Amino acid sequence: MCTHEKIQAQDRQMHDNLKVQKGRGFLKRASLVDREDAFNYNFDDFITQPNSKEATAKHDARLIAGYYLKYSDKKGNSLFYGNAGAGKTHLAMAILNAVNDNAEPMQKCLFLSVNKLIREMKNWFSDKTCIWSPKHVTDVVKAADLVVLDDLGAESANSEATSFVQDTIFDIYESNQKIITTTNLSMDELYRTYHARLVSRMQEGDKSRVIDFTKIADKRSRI
Repeated sequence: MCTHEKIQAQDRQMHDNLKVQKGRGFLKRASLVDREDAFNYNFDDFITQPNSKEATAKHDARLIAGYYLKYSDKKGNSLFYGNAGAGKTHLAMAILNAVNDNAEPMQKCLFLSVNKLIREMKNWFSDKTCIWSPKHVTDVVKAADLVVLDDLGAESANSEATSFVQDTIFDIYESNQKIITTTNLSMDELYRTYHARLVSRMQEGDKSRVIDFTKIADKRSRI
């Protein structure tokens, strides 16, 4: 009997481990990042000075993480826009890690570097062994509970995004209504680069989940 109970306990533990790997492991397994160390970004290592613009951005990002944790069944996008190097990617991934580590029931989190995504999709058109087909993109976005779409605008060398990029990004917003978008573009630049309906989708939700980084200097230049 003891052996039987031990085997059952081991089976339950294996089942729980597989469940965690399938849920919380989705972030690393399914994401596209420019740098692997981005997976380690969290709130604790986002260093700020008291009463600074950075501290305010960090505080607001924490509130957004709390919203996605508490209201897992509600939809609503977030938008981080402004200067390069101001910490948008760091805080967006910190939100994903907070939700990924603490949500009960588990939520599948996904991080997509837009620039890398577009490159991978273009590779698929010439090499069908690549996995990042348009269908795979929409499937993986639909499977996620919370998505970060990082560095929107970096994929558009000119001031206007191509039709392919516009359609791809729009399909992503159609596939999931809980997306955190980060971009180095200002609001005016966003409207010049993308269709107005796309920019509207980025902000679809509570206005408190739009964070302006335009007054925060490049943190990387101070390291």
